[in-house]
Parts: sequence; C-alpha cells; structure tokens
Amino acid sequence: MADGKDGRSDKVATETRLLIRRGTAAFRAGAYAEAETPLLEAVERDANYANVYHMLGVIASQRGASGRAIELFRRALALNPRYSEAQLNLAITLAETGAYDQAVEEIGHVRAREAVEAGRPGAAARGALANAHADLARQYHALGMHAGAAGEYDKAIGLCPDFADLHHARAVSCRALGDDAGAATAVTRALELNPRYVEAHVTRGRLYQRAGQTAAAIAAWQRALALDPGHKLARVYLAQATASRVAET
Repeated sequence: MADGKDGRSDKVATETRLLIRRGTAAFRAGAYAEAETPLLEAVERDANYANVYHMLGVIASQRGASGRAIELFRRALALNPRYSEAQLNLAITLAETGAYDQAVEEIGHVRAREAVEAGRPGAAARGALANAHADLARQYHALGMHAGAAGEYDKAIGLCPDFADLHHARAVSCRALGDDAGAATAVTRALELNPRYVEAHVTRGRLYQRAGQTAAAIAAWQRALALDPGHKLARVYLAQATASRVAET
C-alpha cells in the first residue's frame, strides 16, 4: 500500500496531467485565453514539458509579447532540441522583432536537421519551413529590403514550388526591386499554377503597363475584373489605362 506521501504525489501528478489536457484542448480550439490559465498552473507545478512551453509561447506571440514568446520557445527547445515547430515559431517571432540573422539561423537548424533525418523534409515540414521563409520575406519587403525578400521567397519556392502565392509574392518584390523580367517570370508561374489568381492578373497588368504594353495591361485587368468584379484597384487601373489610351488617339 502506498504511503501518504506517495499518494499525494500521485494526486498532484494526476491533477497536473488534467490541467495540461484541459489547456491543450482549449489551445487546439483557438481559445488561447482559456488555455493559458491551466497551462501556467501546470508550469507552476513543475510540469517541464516542451509542448506546454511551446503553447504558452504561441499565446504570448499572439498577444504581441514577443520577448516573452522568445523566452518560452527557447525553454521548449531546451527541453526538446528537436522540436521543429517551436524552432520555426521562434524564428518567426525573432523576425518580427527585427532579429533576422538569428531567425535565419534557427530556420537553418531546422532545415539541416530535417535533411539529415529524412534526406528531404516531409510535406508538413516543407510547408512549415516555406511559411517561415515567406514570413521573413514579408518582413524584408515591408522594410524596403526587396532583394532580401526575393531571396527568401526563392528559398520558400524551393521547398514548395507549387504554391502560387509564393510565386506572386516574389513577383511583387521583384517589381519593387526593378527586376521586371524576374517579376514577369514569377507572375507567369503563379498564373500557370492558378489561372484564376486575381491578384496575379492585376500584377501582370501593372508589369505590362510599365513596359508600355497598354493593350496587354488592359486585357489583364479585364480578366481580373471578370474573376472579381468588385476589385477596386483593377477597376482604377483599367479606367486610367483606358482614358490614357483614348487621349492618345
């Protein structure tokens, strides 16, 4: 028969597992506020589980508490250094704080580990890595670092070459960089993958317009409006190009 001390220990362990189970269920349902309380209580009970710290990190990140999120993701990785999801979320959070070199380093660790373990990451891992590179690319683009953005999109496309949105995003960065040839190649690939990609048709129209191909630009924006009649920018671009063409005749 277990003595009183062992019985209390078993009870605490059972209660901790229940807290983690409740917090995990709420987290998976997207109820982060509801998830946080039982997860924090589990941590206070010395529940050293990597997934608990990872979930708390995601919750902190969602609230904009980047410093706290980074601390929690690192704690999860200290407990499980092979926790790719925590490392990718750490990379994304680092990028959001401007620590791009550290973010790239974390992504590199994941890529190297996945490559060693499986020769090539599985589909889920490739998607997560591609999203991490794309998040970095968006940060670069927002800062006007368009060459860096295009480079990150190249890495994402290398992992997931059939994602039309990655090709289109690369086209936008290339266009901002002044690389219209690169932008045209990227937007063409995006439309090959998804011919109904409205934003890609709009971007193609702007590239045609910049190249002086007004008729082709008009056709691209007409196609965009045929797919989405409410697209305001396409309507504005089309009206401007049409008016300009009439004025020239």
